[in-house]
Amino acid sequence: MENVLIWPKEYPLLVKGLIEQNGAFILDALEAWPACRSTEEDDGVCTTVLPPIYYLTWLTPLEPFEECFFQHICEYDEAAQQYILAAKNYYFDNDYSPEGLVLLLCQRLEKYAGVAAQTTIKTPITLLSQLFSKRYFTVIEHVLNAGSKMTAEDALALWKEVDFRERLSSFIPDAIDDVSTLSDLAAQKVASGKDYFTLLTQVSPEVDSVVLLEQALLAHLSVKTAKQTMAMRFIEQGATGTLADDNGKTAFMWAVEKGFVNLVQTLLDKQDKKQRDVLGNSALHYAVLAKNEPLMVLLLKSGYDFRARNSDGLSCYRLAVSVKATQLVKCLERDFGIKELSPEGQFSRIKKVHGLHAIVTLLLPLQLFFFFDDSIAIKSELTLCLTMLAIVCFFFAMSLKRCALYPHLKHPWGLFVLRCFSFFSLIAQLGLASIVALATLSEVV
Repeated sequence: MENVLIWPKEYPLLVKGLIEQNGAFILDALEAWPACRSTEEDDGVCTTVLPPIYYLTWLTPLEPFEECFFQHICEYDEAAQQYILAAKNYYFDNDYSPEGLVLLLCQRLEKYAGVAAQTTIKTPITLLSQLFSKRYFTVIEHVLNAGSKMTAEDALALWKEVDFRERLSSFIPDAIDDVSTLSDLAAQKVASGKDYFTLLTQVSPEVDSVVLLEQALLAHLSVKTAKQTMAMRFIEQGATGTLADDNGKTAFMWAVEKGFVNLVQTLLDKQDKKQRDVLGNSALHYAVLAKNEPLMVLLLKSGYDFRARNSDGLSCYRLAVSVKATQLVKCLERDFGIKELSPEGQFSRIKKVHGLHAIVTLLLPLQLFFFFDDSIAIKSELTLCLTMLAIVCFFFAMSLKRCALYPHLKHPWGLFVLRCFSFFSLIAQLGLASIVALATLSEVV
């Protein structure tokens, strides 16, 4: 449907009266002003007549190619158009801005037709939305001071203008025509991560601010277009970043992943360092995934456990290797002495340790065989040498197991039994070597 705005033939008289401050002209124009309503025609055209103050915001009809909700059609002649145009140019030549001229005319009209009364008439567009589209904030303030009400949608739109918020706040909630609707809409905006929390507290002082702030921070950080400055506003108002989404990922983890260093530093003391998401990732894992060295260092120094593994069994070091974050790997090795073996290297290390324990275990029956074989003449020498070999193998295996590179994995119970046998075998070999040594000394004496 095509929307057409009719400029009444009384409009030039109204403007003439306002410019010349002729009350008779103004009253005559207002008295003859057609009914303000929208009428749908059979040909799919909707014609609208608005209250007088609306027309003053345009001053003159827009051309057909100018973007607007309405197509403007005037009912007065060219001479009237020339008069209004000349009046505009006169004021502009005398240092009036378009907004200044509109404000002047609205103030003069207010003496004869109240702004509040005109804005109560239901129209396809609101006066405030029209003024906001033209960025006439001083006129908006005048209209609100005159007692006009604004819809919830107008309030939300005006709130986007950060520089106007302080002035707008002085009219909230008194100038809102439906506070409950605005409260619901503002709550939805906050929950979706938008900066409407202050507006919400002004219209709903009893709101649970803590929950809403946490929801707002999480919602904001989880979108691609998240901005650190916006997130910091929620934090300054009390958000802690501890709320997690359906995947267990907290707002703090999102901040780490996005590399918001200032935000992370602010929230760091309020976090549970053992917090994990459903994938087993901690904030430290997300710092590695983001390949952010400063954040990784910050989290490690604050006490995050570098040994913690996610669901894939990857610590921060192994994750850095898997994502080919070479700089992070070097940092972990150089600055923190952290180095871990690959899965193949871990298996090789476990195999080497328990292979040495197996050698120690097998050396006991070998020694006993040599000790009781009468055909061998150098029993004492073999016993002492094999015992020394067992000692070297056992303590080498122990040093390998105690090394930081040894994988902290749950081993099969059979390997534990093997280590026990190795220990008892070593004790037995030491006992046998002691007997041989005492026998040799007694023969010497």
